[in-house]
Amino acid sequence: MKPAVMLIEACDFQRYPVGGHLTTARQFLTLYGNRLALVGVSTDDSPVGQWTRRTIDGVEYDFFSIGRMDPAQKKPLIPRRLDAYLRLRHHRKRILSLGVGAAWVLAPEVMLAIGKWGLRVAYKFCGVENPLTMPRYAIGKWLAGPFERQLFAALAEHSELITAAADAAAIEGLRQRSRGVLAHRQIVPTPTLVDERIFHLERDRDQQPGPLLVSCGRLNLVKGWDLVFDAFLQVRNARPSARLMFVGDGEDRPKLEAAIRSAGVGDAVQITGFLSPREVARILNSADLFLLGSHREGWPTALVEAEACGLPAVSTDVSGASSLIEEGRNGYLVRGRDPAAFADRIIDALRLEVPNATSLVIGSRYTLAGWQRDSANTWEPLR
Repeated sequence: MKPAVMLIEACDFQRYPVGGHLTTARQFLTLYGNRLALVGVSTDDSPVGQWTRRTIDGVEYDFFSIGRMDPAQKKPLIPRRLDAYLRLRHHRKRILSLGVGAAWVLAPEVMLAIGKWGLRVAYKFCGVENPLTMPRYAIGKWLAGPFERQLFAALAEHSELITAAADAAAIEGLRQRSRGVLAHRQIVPTPTLVDERIFHLERDRDQQPGPLLVSCGRLNLVKGWDLVFDAFLQVRNARPSARLMFVGDGEDRPKLEAAIRSAGVGDAVQITGFLSPREVARILNSADLFLLGSHREGWPTALVEAEACGLPAVSTDVSGASSLIEEGRNGYLVRGRDPAAFADRIIDALRLEVPNATSLVIGSRYTLAGWQRDSANTWEPLR
């Protein structure tokens, strides 16, 4: 059976790079299977620059690698977005040789690269904020405005469908930033989902004394590890036995490790490094509270996964969080970035029930199984 749509994303569709885009891409595989042909990167010795066959989770796909990546390299010399853009442009003819005339796109640099290829394009904002406003590379801030204007123009001219993992307020903010370019385009809200086969209640309480707090995600500025850590130091004044686990890794890990040493809390704070989804679910099922300190999110997948495991949560007021937290029932929202205010809410949340019934109900609304039928009808090429 010939694929109907190419899914184009600079990931290997299995483990690299960890983050929301990979999670979304893998969810697409679950929803659509090998009706998708995959254009991504390889982290092994797979051929580059040609169509091959690759088996992922027991399903065989047409697969095209635009380049071989080193997963251990956290901050490459050439920014990943620029690298993906250039590689896609380089391989255009060979990618199009498969004869598939439609593409799902999840990243702005991909949209900019393939917009003029003559494809039917559906685009999903995995987050609606401009990614270059808080970049890994300093030059990104200077390019943020032109980058986003080019994206809006490409979407207006070359996309059939636009969806966004965001709430209504964040989508409206996106429209306003487009300065009329997207004013008359429908943007369909499509929250990032959770795989209930992995993230579900299977309680295995941590046996060490004191409450265990967990924060999941890439260790970078955008995810706000500094707010979580600073708040935890204040929580320890009221709950000396409290422990904190950062589940993830990233370019800011050395900064976090230095902060842990400076504060003298190495016995209470742990960094796990990147873990498989099943390992993450096991930790969530052993914890007492989930913490999200992000500056911005599209739809906070890690928060939904925590709730699917029955955890209450304390979160900054990012897009989607107000739909996932009922204050005083399964957690609290913190407006602003004051560590003392965040710490106060953590102490309040530690009084909530675990497993938390409200979290389980909310988490059940965003499962892959529950959305599979509706999402299959989102775009005509995949019906």
